[in-house]
Amino acid sequence: MRATHHLPSLPTITALPTVTSPLPLQTTTGGSPTVVLLVFAALFVATLLSMYLALRLYRGYRTGGGRGTLLLGVGLVLVTTVPLLVRLALSNVPAVPPTTRSIVATASQLVGLLVVLGVIHDRR
Repeated sequence: MRATHHLPSLPTITALPTVTSPLPLQTTTGGSPTVVLLVFAALFVATLLSMYLALRLYRGYRTGGGRGTLLLGVGLVLVTTVPLLVRLALSNVPAVPPTTRSIVATASQLVGLLVVLGVIHDRR
């Protein structure tokens, strides 16, 4: 004698309601990998060159250069290296808005240019 098993019928699955986000989603693209790599390489080389220049000016100051040599090095670092590092570091902090990053980087460049200008006018 064969036993027959009756399985209960499965409930019908209905589609779940769609949930809409209160904020619109934005898609960001970074461009082609080659362009992104070239940009990062250029930033890296610019940072290295500006640090090399600052080191050379500091060594010149240590070997008998005047105060102007040291200030020139500080001004060039404020114009070149600091803005690059500020933009890179602060872009990884979500709490810092882009306008703040720009203001800090531009302020560094402005102070650096004023220092360099002061050195140039002091030598005349």
